[in-house]
Amino acid sequence: MSGSSRTLVIDARPRGPRGPLAGERVLGKPVLAHLVDLARECGDGPVAVHARVDEHGPFRDLVSDAVAKAVVFATGPPPEHAAILRTDRLYDAGRLRKALRAGRDPEVAVVWRLDRPSALASADEELVRRRTYQPLGRFWALAPAKALARLLQPTIVRPNAVTLAAAVTMLAAAGVVAFAAANGIGRAVVATALALGLVLDTADGHLARLQGTASEFGRWLDALLDELVDMALHAAIAWAAFRATGNPAWLMLASVYAMGKYLFVVAQQAPETPGVGNATTGIPTRPSLATSAVRLIGHADIRWHVWILLAAMGRLDAALIAYAAYFPARTLALAVRKAVRHG
Repeated sequence: MSGSSRTLVIDARPRGPRGPLAGERVLGKPVLAHLVDLARECGDGPVAVHARVDEHGPFRDLVSDAVAKAVVFATGPPPEHAAILRTDRLYDAGRLRKALRAGRDPEVAVVWRLDRPSALASADEELVRRRTYQPLGRFWALAPAKALARLLQPTIVRPNAVTLAAAVTMLAAAGVVAFAAANGIGRAVVATALALGLVLDTADGHLARLQGTASEFGRWLDALLDELVDMALHAAIAWAAFRATGNPAWLMLASVYAMGKYLFVVAQQAPETPGVGNATTGIPTRPSLATSAVRLIGHADIRWHVWILLAAMGRLDAALIAYAAYFPARTLALAVRKAVRHG
């Protein structure tokens, strides 16, 4: 195994409310198959899977024949000296490799626990979120957000307070855009406030996980305030452009943006047609490169960075123009796609 002499094994004994967690499907694949692939990626030798005696045989069917050749199935508990991956955990590959090289416990690489209430039901959503989370912000906003979360962990400050602080920061930026002079100082203040808002918006989720205070209300509040500050910022951009030019078309453009964004959110919440995707597995088909690029344009993290850049340039009006066209177009595309799927 890379950087370590310990054996890398998978403990397939943990069970959930419906039976062995090794057989539960996450993103269309059994948890055991995910862990075997991860173990093969991070290790050099064969992977040992330890299961209960009565589950030893069925677990062989959870991995492909080709992969099974690199797997050693055993019964009973894994050896204590081994680096153990558990089937009631989901791990980050990069963090796991670093932990193994440093001789640390794989638990430091855990990103999701399946042994908690409702954790299995939300595992797909969490993994998708992690794979698409902050394509740009992770390179600069993630580190200070995590540091802030660690700093606040032992305090009485809760994630909802950080969420509110992020919203207040963003609303303050919108206020500056709407009413302050569009000079160099104003542009710097807005860009800085937007960047700080992104850090705070990132920190609340990390604080919730560190404190174990994640809640449905917190997720709802975060989503609600995100939409509020989004609308407030674009309304402020339109008002500032109207004040500067006297052209009411800017106010109409803000209305187009608001309607387009609202319809887009509603269209996304509509259920997909059953059976869409791979006819054999039922797993959604991988989107094309063009589709992924179009979706990325509307990604919250990408848009946030567009705001920061254009704020520093004094051209936030360009963001209003672009997204007033983008969201209605995406909504129309979603409607057409759903209509075609429904026949």
